[in-house]
Amino acid sequence: MLTHVATRRPVIAITINDGPEGRIVPAMLQLLRSHGARATFFVSGQAIADDPQMLLEIQDARCEVGNHAYHHKRLEGLSERQVRREVSSTAQLVEDALGAGPRYLRPPYGQFDRTLQRVAQAEGERLVLWNVGGTDETVHVWPSTLRSGDIIALRDDAEGLRRLRQALAMAEQLKLQPVILSALIGS
Repeated sequence: MLTHVATRRPVIAITINDGPEGRIVPAMLQLLRSHGARATFFVSGQAIADDPQMLLEIQDARCEVGNHAYHHKRLEGLSERQVRREVSSTAQLVEDALGAGPRYLRPPYGQFDRTLQRVAQAEGERLVLWNVGGTDETVHVWPSTLRSGDIIALRDDAEGLRRLRQALAMAEQLKLQPVILSALIGS
């Protein structure tokens, strides 16, 4: 389970959950490009089944795609077969669109159990949560807590876009470079 990465480099990972939402993600990608930043988008299979082209746009922006389950529902307490279907069906959609499956899995709502841990391991996906952000935390408190190795969680909605603007400005102020999860882990 990954929530923070110990690194000496001044890098953070911005992660974006729940979509991709076709009206918001292009604006997020443009904002990331304008700041020379990259992010990891955790996508739900149901959303990408409707718009697999969005995955190519994410990849073209040099961002990364992670797995956020098919139906974006709580996975804890489900049978192993149900969890495997939620995870593997999304992974297959990503692989079909991009040529490679996702390396990271973020459980919806950040909730997981041993079954999900077993499925993630069997699927070759690392479980990733976050240590900054989420719906219960406001961006204005981040400058006092944001540090190298942090994993920020945002949503791909209007509020997430607003928070992304603030997070990028704060990262610049603190001289932290937003990178994809793979780069953060490799640092």
